[in-house]
Amino acid sequence: MKIPMVACAAAAALLMHGTALAVGNVAYVSQTGGEPWGMPGNVNALDDVFGAGNWNRLDFPTAVGDGLWDYDFIFMDGGDGANDQFTSFVNTHRTDMENWVDAGGSLLINAARWSDGSDLYLGMDITLHEGASDTGTALDLTHPIFDGPYGYTGDFFDGDYLAHDWLSGDGLTELMRGDNGMPILVEKVYGGGNVIAGGLTLPFFGEHNLWSDNCDEFHRNLLAYGYEVPAPGALALLALAGCVRRRRR
Repeated sequence: MKIPMVACAAAAALLMHGTALAVGNVAYVSQTGGEPWGMPGNVNALDDVFGAGNWNRLDFPTAVGDGLWDYDFIFMDGGDGANDQFTSFVNTHRTDMENWVDAGGSLLINAARWSDGSDLYLGMDITLHEGASDTGTALDLTHPIFDGPYGYTGDFFDGDYLAHDWLSGDGLTELMRGDNGMPILVEKVYGGGNVIAGGLTLPFFGEHNLWSDNCDEFHRNLLAYGYEVPAPGALALLALAGCVRRRRR
């Protein structure tokens, strides 16, 4: 028996979040007074995925007071001029961030830092290290960030620099590796939630001719996946309901 797509979509929403996410449950946090690198890539991708006005822009120094931990999906970019604010935020709110993810939050935390060579412990057994990479290679092309709603990306990404930092830690799934041989994007289930951590120069993705064209689709797939990432075990339940099928190429 075929299961209607509407029923599967409803089941997915219930399994992933308990109920469908309300508009406005997406927070983007970055530096005060502008975008990292002066590039609009994050803003344009957020508008494309969620719609203008359906996500909220917060600043690192005031985000917690503005209700940061009330959101379901948080995207942080601490690159370039956001370095100091990002580092201060992480050092001040690391435990709060861990507790929020553990309680079921979905976090995308990314920073292509500039002029900061020190290691930064992000929490959740993940550490950010300095180390630039011009290119990135996808390690699992079946992952939704490479084969998602905005298109199939292929496995090779090129930029100048595509990433400024790399990640290490326990229990990480590597998603993309740089030409420095190190992981520049990783994922981890943490308690009841999920974290994706990267060192990518995301504000340039889809905005600059030195970045490969597939960076556009990747950036949007990444945000869509971060918002819809299932809680542990949800995909198995969807499979049992007959709502998950292998895609054919």
